[in-house]
Amino acid sequence: MTEVIDNRRENALVAEEISNINKRLNIGVQLAGYDDPQRMFKCRGTFVGHQGPVWCLCVFGDYLYSGSSDKTIKVWDTSTSYKCTKTLEGHTGIVLALCVYGNKLYSGSHDCNIIVWSIDTLEMLKAIESHDNPVCTLASARNKLFSGSLKVIRVWDAQTHELKKEITGLNHWVRALVATNNHLYSGSYQTIKMWDLETLECIRMLETSGGSVYSIAVTDHHILCGTYENCIHVWELGTYNQVTTLMGHSGTVYALAVLHTNPGTKVFSASYDRSLRVWSMDNMICTQTLMRHQGSVACLAVSRGRLFSGAVDSTVKVWQ
Repeated sequence: MTEVIDNRRENALVAEEISNINKRLNIGVQLAGYDDPQRMFKCRGTFVGHQGPVWCLCVFGDYLYSGSSDKTIKVWDTSTSYKCTKTLEGHTGIVLALCVYGNKLYSGSHDCNIIVWSIDTLEMLKAIESHDNPVCTLASARNKLFSGSLKVIRVWDAQTHELKKEITGLNHWVRALVATNNHLYSGSYQTIKMWDLETLECIRMLETSGGSVYSIAVTDHHILCGTYENCIHVWELGTYNQVTTLMGHSGTVYALAVLHTNPGTKVFSASYDRSLRVWSMDNMICTQTLMRHQGSVACLAVSRGRLFSGAVDSTVKVWQ
């Protein structure tokens, strides 16, 4: 038993020393320290480079895109070098939202603009003066780009970038948008609205408690939303009955992400309380709590079985 403890201490010390060396060398990814072998998801590394909080993430192919208070978007290689390959500059405010559709990356900012970037060349293609207030969230589907701001959703043609429709009358800030094959889901103050993607008409409204809706996730069987008052509400698709409320966080639930596994489906949540939680949708219980960030966790992205988390500590962590 003493030998096991000594080995664990040695592993921890080695990992800490490697981390310190990495910091001194200023390389982009720091190796994760010792982690509990009982955990299903472990921190595999940390992307370091932003000079301010990371507010949004998006994954496309082998690359991760991160937006920050430093007004930049960083492009990270997640397959070979695990380093920042390029920094995109163009916004004059905090980058709050990212979305990929086709061969374009869209970024929304506190400067009230949307910038269109080429995925292939990473060059700026166009800047759209899109809103009168900060662009909080972006989503895309069926050749449409959706942007959420104060009491409004705007719908853009994803090819021409022309404004197709303005949806008004929403409760306060629209901080969450999720597009599926047939529907758009929007979250604002104590409300989720479900929109038909073709007609852009509201076909259902779900009322919540817990203040503003900060995040939405849609699985094959459920709709989930994270709220200002620390909880996650869950509805059943089809019946639209609320089936449960997931409790555990002690701060605003800023982000939700879905991972389809075999068997079952997992939902990840990120919170102001600096933690990530892993929820089993089979039994609606929290199976893990992940604590590695040094600040509030603001955004999540899932790709190829990996989870990426961005936080106020200016880092992006990789979990698997």
